[in-house]
Amino acid sequence: MNKKILIATGIYPPDIGGPATILKSLISSLEKKNFDIKLITYSGSNKESDDSNNIFRINRNKFLNQIKYFLAMYKLAKWADVVYVTDTYSVGYFAYLIKKLTGKRYLVRFVGDSAWETAVGNNWTTDYIIDFQKKKYNSKIERLKSRRQKILLNADKVITVSNFITSVAKLIGVKNENIKLIYNSIDFVDEGSAVEVEKIRKEFGDAKIISTACRLTSWKGVDGIIKTIKNLKEKVGDVAFIVLGDGPEMNSLKQLARDEGVDGQVRFLGRVDHNRIVNYFKASDLFILNTNYEGLSHTLLEVMKAKAPIIATTSGGNPEVIEDNKNGLLVSYNNTDELLLASIKILTDNELTNKFVENSSEKLKYFDWDNVISETSKVLSDL
Repeated sequence: MNKKILIATGIYPPDIGGPATILKSLISSLEKKNFDIKLITYSGSNKESDDSNNIFRINRNKFLNQIKYFLAMYKLAKWADVVYVTDTYSVGYFAYLIKKLTGKRYLVRFVGDSAWETAVGNNWTTDYIIDFQKKKYNSKIERLKSRRQKILLNADKVITVSNFITSVAKLIGVKNENIKLIYNSIDFVDEGSAVEVEKIRKEFGDAKIISTACRLTSWKGVDGIIKTIKNLKEKVGDVAFIVLGDGPEMNSLKQLARDEGVDGQVRFLGRVDHNRIVNYFKASDLFILNTNYEGLSHTLLEVMKAKAPIIATTSGGNPEVIEDNKNGLLVSYNNTDELLLASIKILTDNELTNKFVENSSEKLKYFDWDNVISETSKVLSDL
């Protein structure tokens, strides 16, 4: 008899992005391993034309959507042997409540600390994520931390995506034996369009193309990249900085570009469809991820596959993907001096660039879909 798994998530195609795409592949791969799968998700509508009978959607735009989601998830959980949640909040909290009510086992895929992200995003703290785990705050923040802790500590298994996230889970209180590290995979990344890549290159003429892709939040460090553009142009000639993504910092970053006198070199493209974003990576002479926090960046893996050289920070899980001076360069978060020197180094040394790209192709072998499925199947079977 096949084991029955309910996957509970907040996003699923046609939502864009790597996590949504991976979930669709996860279902088909687990079904080949003789699991019966149902999935519940928030969505822009109640039904998509290509849905199977095993996909259940709750319209995220409708009144009382969270209550409707919980009730539907509660009903589906009765069918399942195990509930697999991909979001700590709020889907993870629903799994925690369902376990309290029914004893239903659940596992959480833990990719980042939502409590810290919420606190920083609301300017309630500027503390680093590791320090955040160790300190006591006001009741508002402590409620966030407590809820997240309940979800993770009551989970029957916690899947982490990097050694860094594993360390965060342990600081929260998750026991080592309840944690399983399973790296992401990029086997399903779109190959892109050579015609589109050439079109992008022509659009920017002789300029060196620098790109970044992220949600525009304070800890992503896009401001630091903007602050290097003027000096970088003096050192290497014409440059164009492409910002892929949107978020709460968009307007302030545009103002910063104007204040720095580089608004002509900085192009904000907003959210770009996931199947097109690889074209910008392939067209780039350099990709920069100047972030203060990453669990394990799926974007870095995509850029490596697109064969663009990378500068990333030493923060979070980045060093597990980029080895300094082997397949990219690592710099301190928002250190504009280090960022400038690293950018000059890559943009003026083709031999170094080729070495980084070649070594990245080797590094990607660690991020294999077959391994993701094999390890995930074992976790689900053992629960």
